[in-house]
Amino acid sequence: MAPMALGAQHQVKVGRGKGDTTVTTRPVDGAVRTGRDSLKRDSTHQKRGEIVIWDAPDSVLDALLARQGYTATRYQGSRVTFDARKHRLDVVGTAAIQRGQTTLVADTVIYDDSTKTVLAASAQGDTSILRDPSQGSDDVLSRRITYDIRRQQGTISELSTSVEEGQRWFVHGDRAGFASDTANQQRTIYARDGSVTSCDLTYPHYHFEVKEVKLIQGRLLVARPAVLYIADIPVMILPFLFQDMRSGRRSGILPPRVGVGDIVRSSTSYRRQIENIGYYFALSDYADAEASMDWRSGAAATDGDPGWTRYNGELRYHWLDRFLTGRLGVSRSSFTTGNTNTAISWQHQQDLSQQSHLNANFNYVTSTTLQRQQSFNIAQALAVISSLLNFQNQLGPANFSVGGSRRQYPGRAQVDQEFPNFSVTTRPITAGSWLAWSPQLAVNNAQQFNLDAAGAGFGFRYFTNAAGVLDSSAIKRDARNSSLSFQTPFRIFDFNWRNSITVNDVEHDYPEERTITTVSGVDTTRTTRVYERTFLTSVDYQTGIDLPRIGQGRFNIVPSVQISNVDPHGYWVRSERTGGEYVHQSKRLQYSLNATPTLFGFLPGFGPFTRIRHSLTPSVSYAFAPAAKVSEAFLAALGSTSAGYLGNLAQNQVSFGLTQNFEAKLRSRGDSNPDAGEKIRLLALNFSSITYDFERARKTRASGFTTPSFSYSARSDLLPGFDLNVGYSLFQGDPLSDTARFKPYRDNINATFSVSRGNNPFAVLTRLFGQAVPRDSATVPAASQAGGGIPGGLAQSPRVGGGASSRFPIGVSEGQGWEASLSFSSNRQRPPVGTGPVITFDPRTRCQGIFDPIVLGNCIRQNQQPSDTVAQTTAGGRFVRFPPTSTLRGNFSFNVTPKWAVQWTTGYDFTRSQFADHQVTLQRSLHDWRAIWAFTQAPNGNFAFNFFIALNAEPDLKFNYDRRTYRPGF
Repeated sequence: MAPMALGAQHQVKVGRGKGDTTVTTRPVDGAVRTGRDSLKRDSTHQKRGEIVIWDAPDSVLDALLARQGYTATRYQGSRVTFDARKHRLDVVGTAAIQRGQTTLVADTVIYDDSTKTVLAASAQGDTSILRDPSQGSDDVLSRRITYDIRRQQGTISELSTSVEEGQRWFVHGDRAGFASDTANQQRTIYARDGSVTSCDLTYPHYHFEVKEVKLIQGRLLVARPAVLYIADIPVMILPFLFQDMRSGRRSGILPPRVGVGDIVRSSTSYRRQIENIGYYFALSDYADAEASMDWRSGAAATDGDPGWTRYNGELRYHWLDRFLTGRLGVSRSSFTTGNTNTAISWQHQQDLSQQSHLNANFNYVTSTTLQRQQSFNIAQALAVISSLLNFQNQLGPANFSVGGSRRQYPGRAQVDQEFPNFSVTTRPITAGSWLAWSPQLAVNNAQQFNLDAAGAGFGFRYFTNAAGVLDSSAIKRDARNSSLSFQTPFRIFDFNWRNSITVNDVEHDYPEERTITTVSGVDTTRTTRVYERTFLTSVDYQTGIDLPRIGQGRFNIVPSVQISNVDPHGYWVRSERTGGEYVHQSKRLQYSLNATPTLFGFLPGFGPFTRIRHSLTPSVSYAFAPAAKVSEAFLAALGSTSAGYLGNLAQNQVSFGLTQNFEAKLRSRGDSNPDAGEKIRLLALNFSSITYDFERARKTRASGFTTPSFSYSARSDLLPGFDLNVGYSLFQGDPLSDTARFKPYRDNINATFSVSRGNNPFAVLTRLFGQAVPRDSATVPAASQAGGGIPGGLAQSPRVGGGASSRFPIGVSEGQGWEASLSFSSNRQRPPVGTGPVITFDPRTRCQGIFDPIVLGNCIRQNQQPSDTVAQTTAGGRFVRFPPTSTLRGNFSFNVTPKWAVQWTTGYDFTRSQFADHQVTLQRSLHDWRAIWAFTQAPNGNFAFNFFIALNAEPDLKFNYDRRTYRPGF
């Protein structure tokens, strides 16, 4: 039978055996596939749409397609030729064939029924497209496809396709073959002499040239060996590339983290390091685990930076049905110096019911010094290793909370622990509308072990050993502070009856030196004594009644009567000076009157303001208490004497505090109501309360002020990010003694100011006058983007377990315009007077052993004003003097171009009249790469230069260059 040519106006239906129907539709003008692109990579980046437009079927075709038990094969083309003798079907000109979900489009498609083969070919400069959505991948583009139907195998000439697993990868091969597995519904593609890249440009910025590629669509991509090219320049060779493309969690090998500099060292001082060598286990739908190993070379190691091997293990669980989630991490490190360090962390959150919640976060390391040496991330190197346990439950009107916390400090042996902490709070328990009871109970226990705080006492205990030789041993110094507070107020009608019981016990379990003052007539004798341990226990009961308010909502006057202590300490006290025996003081009635009125007035508006509101909220109180007597035994228990003591004088004092605000209402430009505009705070001033005692001024014929300190603060919306706080010490000496002098002394200033492209005084004024100025959007800190950065306050604990290490550089925020922030801090102590022992604290002693310039600079700044010093139990102890600090910190960042970003962080020390440190970071965002240059100089002169470049698609494929110069001493 002669071949039959099918023109554009013919329509043929050919029936085959049972289960197979071939349907031929006439071609449609415009039913073309994707344009000619000479197999360039961008052809695979086109948005997936229809690659062929099928003609609408008529009633006959609808009937054929609807037949049950058949699989329809549709084809169309400009010209169709069927040779019955050769059992061959040729579809020429925008040919398209579809069977099931699979669609094949080419210039020419030839089906040979005798050999059961399909050939799809395209003219020079064009491509053939194979689409199979069941494989979960993009289109397969080629010059020529030959497919054996019986063997379900085929060959491809000039393959181009893409796969996606979080990141889209584009695969090309000059020669390729594929095999289909109908049982598993997957296709495996083999290619030779190809390339792999994630760059979606026509001419990619980078690519891997590979000899062999195996692609199991929807599952796996393997290529070997791989040569990395940047443009047309080869820069690195890898033994293989591996990518698992299956969705969900799968067990498998973890991708190791290694940089080019770890393979080929850029300098003799560079130390190789490989991380994350391990395996991931998908245990179940609720849990997974991983085990890994990290290694750092011990070549040219130093005491501060030895080599080490670290083994990590991590177990994670997440059970939604049980409201349960958490992780357990363990790390074991062995150093070339012979030291070892074990780190354990466990986080657990569980909702036991709607009212019961458990939250646990335990972190522990055996050596904080070794833990700090291993950390290349600044936040981890200086972070407090903290643990937390908290259980909350609600029973009726009562809320219970029990738990505690524990803290280890990097490079220090000191451990702070607060456990147990227990509290009970209730909603008011009422008995009608006239009686309400609101009890509260709190129990707290804080302990400090291995104290290294300044002024903690003697460091060594000296003794004669068995050989009769003078010897010494380090003193283990611990401290404890336990407290109990029970508040039981009653509201009876409009009367508020306040009741409270407090117990506080402080103990220093180490030797301390105390000054003993003895007064005999006009003679005062001072002697020094060393106590094996010091302690102070106080028990107190306070009660008072607040009378009904007068002028509520206007003057807010509250009269009250209370039974108060003569001395500010507790009613019963005991200390090392009383031999553990309790002594008590006296109580007296105190009558007081408190008023907090709010006074305001309106000023006429001007410019963009409709009017200005000025409000004053003074806090005024008056208190009177008769004279009383405090026993000598009570004062001696506190390390004081009755000579010059002013606490037993009558109280006739007034207190005054003030808060004032200037607010303006903007004119509304889009509303018929002119008063509908928004409000803006022009200026807010807050002054702390000060107290003046008329009886004290009369008795001492000196200043009557009794408040030991005073502070004020200022804020304004016209200066975005501006905040000013200034504090003063008002007395030289103890205000309870007549030897104290009223001599105000500024001891701290803290001011911050920040501006940016859309948040600065000029932008605020522009907005006030109705011009549109875009506000800054919320930005992600650079530290969170890059995994590093210089932190301000470090509270997070180092992560322990798999993926714990982070050798990431300091990144810069991009695309946010320019930003600048300044913070000024000045802290100083009033110079001590008298002849008592004085200890000067040096913050650099806590940073000994830190060689990294970045970490060293942050450590010194953190310890300039330490917050973990131990308060004295009684008077007469050592005075710890901290060196004054006056620094200006600045952080400036801006975009030189849309792709270049710069950040400069520095600090100027006014005390030493020199810059404390510098850190300059320059970042370039490329299409596929991210490059960072960083220079850092520490306060002691150490400096470092870092260069980092990483592939965006595979951040573990990176190049590091680190150069550090250390200078001995501080």
